[in-house]
Amino acid sequence: MRRKKRQVTDLTAIKDFVEVSQIVRIAMNGEEYPYVVPVNFGYEWNEDKLILFVHGASEGEKINRIKNDPKVSVEMDGNHQLIQGSMDAATYSYAYQSLIGFGQAEILADLADKRHALHRLMAHAAKGQPFDEIPEKMLNRTGVIKITLNSYTMKENLHPASK
Repeated sequence: MRRKKRQVTDLTAIKDFVEVSQIVRIAMNGEEYPYVVPVNFGYEWNEDKLILFVHGASEGEKINRIKNDPKVSVEMDGNHQLIQGSMDAATYSYAYQSLIGFGQAEILADLADKRHALHRLMAHAAKGQPFDEIPEKMLNRTGVIKITLNSYTMKENLHPASK
């Protein structure tokens, strides 16, 4: 990381950022171009290891690319705000937080694993709202991807008013 002063190493701060984030962008390899798709997600921590869960169709571009190459990178960002400077454009800046990670994607087939992943997704997206048990028919037709991050880094440039 070029600007070490912006790196976030406190695991609690990283976990708090993941908790408030609702969209993760997944980058996948391809024959000619990379493919990036924004998706909502669920997650869990295994000590300091971050595991993400996403869902969608059981076939399509995302699934095909992961089958061909399970290596992915992910990106989350938030807390965007202009930091206003003086009349000189060079005195302006931008506040943000972002996380970038690298890992392996796995297409889940086991119904119990898919149910667990979708429960994690609902717990994150619906934040405490009740939901019915997921029917087996829906589990069978839903594509679920588990992404285990091997590494991730977070950085931030906080707005002076929020420090």
